[in-house]
Amino acid sequence: MTNQSHRFLIGIDVGGTFTDAVVTSAVDGEIYDAFKLPSTPQDPSIAVIEAFHRIHRTYPLNESMVCHGTTIGTNILIQHRGAQTALLATKGFTEVIELRRQNRPSLYDLSVKISPPLVGADMRFAVNERCNARGAVLEALSGVDELVAQVIQSGAQAVTIALLHSYANDTHEKILAKALRQACPNLFISVSSDVCPEIKEYERTSTAVVNAYIGPGVQSYIDKIALEARRLGLPALMIVKSNGGLTSTDNASRYPVHLIESGPAAGMISTLAHARESLRDNVIAFDMGGTTAKVGVIQGGHAKVVDEFLADQLVDGANVGGSPIRSAVLDIVEIGAGGGSIAWIDDGGVLKVGPESAGAAPGPACYGLGGQRPTVTDAHAVIGTLSQDAFKDSGVAFSRELAVKAIETHIAQPMGWSLARAAHAIIEIAVANMTEMVRISTVRRGLDPREFSIFASGGAGPLHACAIGVQSGAKEVVIPPLPGMFSALGATMGEIRHDLSQTLLVPVAQIEPQSLTKVCQALGERARSLMSHEPVDRRTVKSERSADLRFVGQLFELNIGLGPDSDALPSNDHIEAKFRSAYQQTFGIDLPNLKVQLVNVRLTAMAVLSEPRPTQLAQGVALLDVPPHRRQNYLSADGSQTPLPVYRLTDCRGAQLSGPALIEHAGSTVWIDSAQPITIHANGSMQIALHAVPPSKQTAPAASSLL
Repeated sequence: MTNQSHRFLIGIDVGGTFTDAVVTSAVDGEIYDAFKLPSTPQDPSIAVIEAFHRIHRTYPLNESMVCHGTTIGTNILIQHRGAQTALLATKGFTEVIELRRQNRPSLYDLSVKISPPLVGADMRFAVNERCNARGAVLEALSGVDELVAQVIQSGAQAVTIALLHSYANDTHEKILAKALRQACPNLFISVSSDVCPEIKEYERTSTAVVNAYIGPGVQSYIDKIALEARRLGLPALMIVKSNGGLTSTDNASRYPVHLIESGPAAGMISTLAHARESLRDNVIAFDMGGTTAKVGVIQGGHAKVVDEFLADQLVDGANVGGSPIRSAVLDIVEIGAGGGSIAWIDDGGVLKVGPESAGAAPGPACYGLGGQRPTVTDAHAVIGTLSQDAFKDSGVAFSRELAVKAIETHIAQPMGWSLARAAHAIIEIAVANMTEMVRISTVRRGLDPREFSIFASGGAGPLHACAIGVQSGAKEVVIPPLPGMFSALGATMGEIRHDLSQTLLVPVAQIEPQSLTKVCQALGERARSLMSHEPVDRRTVKSERSADLRFVGQLFELNIGLGPDSDALPSNDHIEAKFRSAYQQTFGIDLPNLKVQLVNVRLTAMAVLSEPRPTQLAQGVALLDVPPHRRQNYLSADGSQTPLPVYRLTDCRGAQLSGPALIEHAGSTVWIDSAQPITIHANGSMQIALHAVPPSKQTAPAASSLL
């Protein structure tokens, strides 16, 4: 299959509450269809396969490519239902996975809880072997047959092989992997020198362990949907990676650890495409679904990619350390705040919202699926900012009465509050939590939110974006086309991308050109091997090299570009000068007396699936007057009711409106709670100016007045 062999690009994104699908043209980006289905948490593949069949009834799947953002790996990890995993580590280093790092989630908390290792002590096996940091063998590998027998007898479903300094010499790991595959072909094997060939023993081991722990579950899920896709004649099924790129099912099954942030990454890619086309360089991507809220920052027209993140870091709102993963991932902050976040009262009588979510089953009370505990969505149902019309064709039977009962029973009566006060308090606390997330991503990183636009997406994002924008100080809110299916749309916009790395620990002044060239060539070979499993013409693949550098004695690095893989490598002096310039720019100082050290060499290989498609951000002609489609009662915090105009997007493309208002928009509802000017473009995107409304004129009650 080549880049040009499909007419349709189909995006499917599985969320905690809904599974979203869009069908677009592979040529010009025109959106032919978009819909939501209830997610099936007991088996997420059920909703995905149902989406396949629904699309197949109208569009030819044999002329299509599906790009799928999935949370399957994340769910397996946070729910701790991964495979029984064994760890093979060098004798004397089997406890690295439990010793972790020196830092703790909360330094002065004597009762701090640390997430337990994914491999128990009884599943860790010592390997008789030893290499030094330069790869020289100090002790030959021995006892392989006995070790393999012990692993099989343990009942392990997956195995991690993480030997000391295997980034410098992977021979022993390869021998063990070969022996295990011969003895047990169905065993999922994660080899650290293949998954993460970098220094830092704990981080490399942790990454390989997560890969093994979620491997069988992810592989089973991908195999199931891929089998149905082939049965329906679909020529290619692509999976979104944490770095925002796409990969084939073969590569995704081999490296499931690269899929942990698959869903949020798709939303960031969509935001980046729309931000560039609308000529906005500084954007805060805000995505709020049914379970979580995510924030990512685009600065200067680029989204930041980091090389390490902590998975499963928050449990019931507390930082428990999580599992570090050395893998390229878009820099996204995520909290347990979604439309399904449950409101509850703690032992001290304080109202809390989240992080526990009602999810898709039973879901918020107002969905009528058996949920009885109040959620953020229920609060909106009570005050009148959500109605049945917002859930048309979603399979949800909306009931305000059930939402009223849930909030009255669990919040209003125990707190001695009115229904209106309780509902608004739930929303205000959720908004405050998400506003803090925006500040973490901007203010705490030295960025001024007043220079940024908030791009709001997700089923619940547009409902809260204006309030968050006002509280955080952003200059405007932009609601893109199809905000409720934005991650599904973003899945179709990604490039095939593989980020590869290899440790080469050497002072820059002592780099031998042939050694650096050899490492780059090896990375290129790995990239070509991965690309051979992708549905692209390999002649279109482009590769960029970079290196992680630091001053000798430091623990953290800066990444410096080394140019395209097709160009000659820069000289040692050029590499050092470029690092010192970047260090000066980042930290404001240079350390002229310290030597510069190269730590890791990196290569990013990319290939496009199709030609860039416009996101259709036409401005349109402003209409003088657009009457509301209807009006519905809005319940204020003081208990008073006022009619709120409700517009349908299809009626007001190109219009200039003003809040307060509700706008029903492609799987979501936009809530403008004050007299903010609204510009609706011809393609359905909205621009809401926030700076025009002084804080003293805002109609929404402050959180302090509710609690």
